[in-house]
Amino acid sequence: MFKNKLKNYFTTEILKSYVFVLATLSLLMWVTQAARFLYLVTDTGLDMTTYTKYILFLIPKNISQLMVISLLISLFLSIMKLQTNKELEIYWLSGIGKREISFLIIKISLVVTAVAFFLFLYLAPISSQKSRMILAKSEFSLVNTLVKKNNFNSPLKGLTIFVNKNDNRGNLEKVYIFENDKTIISKKGRVLNKESKNYLELIDGIVHEKNSNNNITTVKFDKTLFDFTKYQTNIVVQPKFQERSFSWILTEYIKTNNSSVLYEIHKRIFTPLFLPIIAIMCCFILYSNSEKINLNKIRVFIFSLSTLLIIFLEVLLNLSVTSIYFKYLLYSTPALGGYFLHALLIKFLKSEATSS
Repeated sequence: MFKNKLKNYFTTEILKSYVFVLATLSLLMWVTQAARFLYLVTDTGLDMTTYTKYILFLIPKNISQLMVISLLISLFLSIMKLQTNKELEIYWLSGIGKREISFLIIKISLVVTAVAFFLFLYLAPISSQKSRMILAKSEFSLVNTLVKKNNFNSPLKGLTIFVNKNDNRGNLEKVYIFENDKTIISKKGRVLNKESKNYLELIDGIVHEKNSNNNITTVKFDKTLFDFTKYQTNIVVQPKFQERSFSWILTEYIKTNNSSVLYEIHKRIFTPLFLPIIAIMCCFILYSNSEKINLNKIRVFIFSLSTLLIIFLEVLLNLSVTSIYFKYLLYSTPALGGYFLHALLIKFLKSEATSS
């Protein structure tokens, strides 16, 4: 009973640390992305509600990208904290050995791996696709960002606007609009909002338009409305491979044998499988006999080696789509690497003196 409580406490501490590290790193990445994508508001006129929805749907993707490094950091922090506070000694005195703790850490990593598969195979691509669709279906409410003065503004496909003066309150002077085969010149303009849609009211101007016979027709007007809502941004709205469902990319690879699609398949399947390997490597720092080996050196060595493993994973994912040898290396590494490291871990911990 007491052993179970200790194990539950250990599991809770590890998971709390993992969630904290993962949430912190994901938040930092998300804030950075949110700042980077502010140009959608300032340059393309995206409204704040749509912008907020767009960046919120990026969160699952950020979380999935940081799951491996977060596990490494959280396990190191948790184990070192328990060692520093002498809490692990309670486990040893209670009859819970280092092998049991190692198995517990590996079990925790398997739970994290299951969550990672859910994110990589389903949630992250679906949320990324939804974020792109939000941009594709968005309308523009901050029209003043589209009519900056003394500048050729082309934030919308098929449309260029030049404004001589803009008081930033919706009043414009000398407006030039270039729309495909049509040119509109107006002495004055005014930004209007009707039923949550934006229009440009043009006053005292001329429309030059090329007809089917390539002749230019000229029409004068006292007042007319120009509708912005029929245009889309220059942002790519076609979903990328990482935003497609797993079934879609499998079907696409069968049909096209595209290496970019194969990379996406490998990334979604094999990145989560490296989580247990990282967990096994972190178990090496459970070694506590400082008389035989310097513990600080072990920690530095294991953390450095684990970091190199994460880098190796990224390199291997790229090489696996260009060479059949690297492909088979990727396929065999999770199973063979995990088995080898686990056997080495057991042997390493057995070599520790029982007095430790």
